[in-house]
Amino acid sequence: MRALLATGAIDSAARMGFLTFFPFLLLSKGAGTAGIGLALSLLFVGGAFGKLFCGYLGARVGMVKTVWLTEGMTALLIAMSLALPLFGTMAMLPLLGLALNGTSSVLYGTVPELADATGREHAFALFYTGTIGGGALSPVLFGRLGDLAGVPVAMLALAAFLLFTLPLSWRVGRDLDA
Repeated sequence: MRALLATGAIDSAARMGFLTFFPFLLLSKGAGTAGIGLALSLLFVGGAFGKLFCGYLGARVGMVKTVWLTEGMTALLIAMSLALPLFGTMAMLPLLGLALNGTSSVLYGTVPELADATGREHAFALFYTGTIGGGALSPVLFGRLGDLAGVPVAMLALAAFLLFTLPLSWRVGRDLDA
């Protein structure tokens, strides 16, 4: 359960950190208020679809493969959002939203598989508290890095941090198999 909690906390931290920095990145690319609103709409539409798609994918190919796909894709697309011009960034936002928001559906669905029937409520309480905590701390910690080194460096660090979910999810998969 610890590996799942860490995976969920990092996933939530990446999502909240990205959402904090993303408008500043768009401003630096020349987007105005309407452009930022459109970008967030594209991201959230992709995220809504990601909840559905990743739940389906997780049931078909398993939690580990789904997390590796979505978290790897999220890290790559965050890095690409730094390199692409505004139009390219806008074009890939639905896919980024799918990956950014979809992973949590698979993780939440794994909690009851790791907890026995008498401890599920406690397991969900720990998991939700940990993921909310990760999401709450991320803007503060990565924000400090952004203040010191700039938004692009903080976003790249966030993408790299997200890759810690890969070995953690592998550990969760081993726990599921046991």
